[in-house]
Amino acid sequence: MPEKYRLLVVDDDPMIVELLLMRLEALGYEVRSAANGELAHELAKAFQPHVILCDVVMPKMDGPTLCRRMRAEQNDVPFIFLTAKGQPRDKVEVLSAGGDDYLVKPFDPKELAARVTAIIRRRYPSRSE
Repeated sequence: MPEKYRLLVVDDDPMIVELLLMRLEALGYEVRSAANGELAHELAKAFQPHVILCDVVMPKMDGPTLCRRMRAEQNDVPFIFLTAKGQPRDKVEVLSAGGDDYLVKPFDPKELAARVTAIIRRRYPSRSE
């Protein structure tokens, strides 16, 4: 049986984290979470996620800083940013930081699942299910 895809959810809102954990685990993903960028950075080293779902505004280290730090370390894990900030300049900021996709809160969990699936399909095309 192939290994499950690993997702890391990074958000300081416990309700959003719980919703995402339940939804993504029900879809068959192995999911871990962190409440801020510092914790996520350490967890990502050990957990080695296939995709990171990351809030933009968080305590200790924000999402764009986390993404830039990981990119500087040659870690190219795909980032999907989740945020209430939906202005074009906000989107440009996270995409310029190395983000791969962007969803504005509140979002439809089915759309998020479809975006995760699309990124995995493109990023890991040779891996068999």
